[in-house]
Amino acid sequence: MGIIRFYNAFVRQLQRRVHRRVRAASTTMLVFGALSVSPALWNAALATEVADLYESRLPVATQSRDDRQAALRAGFEQVLVKVAGHRDVLNKSAVRSDLNRHTNYLVQYNYVNEEGQLLLRAQFDEQRIEELLRRADATFWSARRPNLMFWLAMETPRGIQLVARDSEAEVIASLRSQARARGLPVSFPLLDLTDRMLVSPSDVWGRFDEPVREATQRYPADGVVLVRLQEAEDSMRAQWTLVVGSTRRNGQNQADDWQSLGESLMNEVTERVASEYAVTFSAESAGDFTIRVTNLMDLERLLDVERMLGRLGNVERVTLTRYHQGTAEFKLRLIGDMGRALQALELENRLAPVVDPWSTEASPVLEYRWRD
Repeated sequence: MGIIRFYNAFVRQLQRRVHRRVRAASTTMLVFGALSVSPALWNAALATEVADLYESRLPVATQSRDDRQAALRAGFEQVLVKVAGHRDVLNKSAVRSDLNRHTNYLVQYNYVNEEGQLLLRAQFDEQRIEELLRRADATFWSARRPNLMFWLAMETPRGIQLVARDSEAEVIASLRSQARARGLPVSFPLLDLTDRMLVSPSDVWGRFDEPVREATQRYPADGVVLVRLQEAEDSMRAQWTLVVGSTRRNGQNQADDWQSLGESLMNEVTERVASEYAVTFSAESAGDFTIRVTNLMDLERLLDVERMLGRLGNVERVTLTRYHQGTAEFKLRLIGDMGRALQALELENRLAPVVDPWSTEASPVLEYRWRD
């Protein structure tokens, strides 16, 4: 009897703690779209949390009121685009009517000096921005986003060369800056001996993604972008291929200089990714589904799973419905379609799908095993 009472008390404690944590989390944020990544290709894949999603940092000439108001307005627009994932959010009527009321969304601001440049840093209210996007029927992209690794091959007088992360090439700085403005985590390869043994300049130039994906497995990246860079007589040109999960997209950009080319390239890549994975606040597609997770033999593991599920794409609420001998069942309340949630689950390398090879019917409950 003592063992039974201890077990029942343990289960009640788990349920109370998870319930409190889920309620606290669900009142502070909603998290949405994530990318599907094949574990066979991306062993270290793990989406990145964008820490400054609701923050803008813009240069100002002075600390005057006029310069401040102009920067706050521009910063508000930048945050809206970053959170929605698409630049056309600024064309929504509900958004346009509130652009001049940007101070109603402002939480705080301050001035910082970076490398001799005066910047205005502004923080905007997360909840109010989400409410605005709801009213505007706009898309929403969570802070949990894929890290894309950019492999660049540039045509030079010495032939085709790979561009390293520590290169002083203007296009690298432009890509980094615009990626931060759009809230897209990006990285660049070391191009050390290991990389150069696996990837040649002609691989990237020809946009042959198989050797590039193999080389990228050593990095914590969720996808790759292969870019061919050329300087023509009158312009700079880029042809690129995005590969992430089952998504493959091609594009090209042209600009008068390397900085403008980097900005336009990053804008288009971000738009393509957001088109695939950002979600809308559609009530018609909201619903529930249940998953079962095994190997949860202590409270710490159970809470780790609860926190991880709460960060999945388009999951609004997580509820623990059952716990027995290390196996827990959770009900997930979704905003958007179930497919996006399944894509996000594929991205989590700590969850291993459990498949019954003898079953002839699909189970209504998805089952996973937790891997430490």
